[in-house]
Amino acid sequence: MAIKKITAIIDELQLDDVEKKLLAHGVSGFTVTPVRGRGKYSNNYSQDQMITHAHLEIYSNENCAKKIAELIMKTADVGATCEGLIAISPIDELFWVYQQTVVTEKDFNFYDHVNEAK
Repeated sequence: MAIKKITAIIDELQLDDVEKKLLAHGVSGFTVTPVRGRGKYSNNYSQDQMITHAHLEIYSNENCAKKIAELIMKTADVGATCEGLIAISPIDELFWVYQQTVVTEKDFNFYDHVNEAK
């Protein structure tokens, strides 16, 4: 099995919506960290011109990684230049600390079809 890591840096204001969509699609394991940085957009109202974003890390199998990235992009996109980036990286090995076992295919979920409230 090929394991991938999805790293997303998104506008912090879109985080709640992204989390809800991930959970609705069965992606329940992710890490969220607040980050500050500068990229295509800078905060001209701040002395250091840094902006705050949310940093998400999600591990997935290869089949679901791109679907997860696309879901995040679709949900976080509000048409602003400061929305962030998403990367998909290969992972050589991934282990569960509490079981001291290798993560397997059955440890990942992504549901293509979900019932979403309109």
